[in-house]
Amino acid sequence: MTRTTIKLATRGSPLALTQTNQVIAKLQGHHPSLKFVPVVIRTTGDRITGAVQLRNAGTGVFVKELERALLKGQVDGAVHSLKDMPSALPEGLVLGAVLQREEAADAFVGRGFVPIERLAPGSVIGTSSPRRRALLLATYRNIRVEELRGNLDTRLAKLRAPKSRLAGIVVAAAGIRRLHGAGGVSYQTLPKETIVPAVGQGALCLEIRAEDKTMREIVGPLHHPTTASATEAERELLRRLEGGCQVPLGIHGEIGEDGLLRLIAALGFPDGTQLIRAEATGAADSPRELAEMLETLLRARGADEILTELRPASVPTSRNGHRRLRRAKAKAHR
Repeated sequence: MTRTTIKLATRGSPLALTQTNQVIAKLQGHHPSLKFVPVVIRTTGDRITGAVQLRNAGTGVFVKELERALLKGQVDGAVHSLKDMPSALPEGLVLGAVLQREEAADAFVGRGFVPIERLAPGSVIGTSSPRRRALLLATYRNIRVEELRGNLDTRLAKLRAPKSRLAGIVVAAAGIRRLHGAGGVSYQTLPKETIVPAVGQGALCLEIRAEDKTMREIVGPLHHPTTASATEAERELLRRLEGGCQVPLGIHGEIGEDGLLRLIAALGFPDGTQLIRAEATGAADSPRELAEMLETLLRARGADEILTELRPASVPTSRNGHRRLRRAKAKAHR
């Protein structure tokens, strides 16, 4: 190795910086003679303040600028939350390492100590995720869901504000644990079988240039094959379904004690209607074949109808979403 300083691109949010510093600490343990430096880059996603505008901006809004710096040779690698990564990477870039996954589940953080299933009818939950909105409305029929944008600490502050209308928020458990520690924020872990996590949720990754053999050696010790296999199945199914950030789609893979990979998925409309679920189990060393199997099951159960209507090409008829969502709301208020 001829390099003595390794530059790693990262977003500038408190959570992103915390995650990057944790990755650097791990790398430093394997390579004490190297100096690892975080390079903060502001992304398109960081500049957008509205939840609807963020969804309409398309995929990769939190990674494109980091990837551009990587391709130009301005940095040696980039640290990402894997759930921010599009299912297809730009030519010339690869995932050099997928780190061991933190808790993949979503977490409910309430204003009090009432679990989400016991909230009073009409209680308002904040989230900007179409996936969370759809699954929450399908699972907890008595709640309402409102848009909530901002980084993790911003959302926590909005929840705790004295005049907040929110009964709680739903965020990734991994983010809470990384930023505030295991006991820093009280939360309820939501079951992954019903509130199916986003693709790659809970996992970090290191993106590098494909031809950079030195960086492959440097980041290699952090690669976790079990997490990589599970998330590869998730990302392959996402690619096959062409599910973007506007599509309420949850996919989660997990390797059990029997060594088999179980892949579950849930897809529906943003108002929680016409929700379909499916799961498949297969060999952990064949994640793409398992994704293909689950794709077939989902399409047989009506996935195409939902995906066709919710593609980015659909024209929104209001600030709150697609034509289907507006019709469903009108029907509910008759």
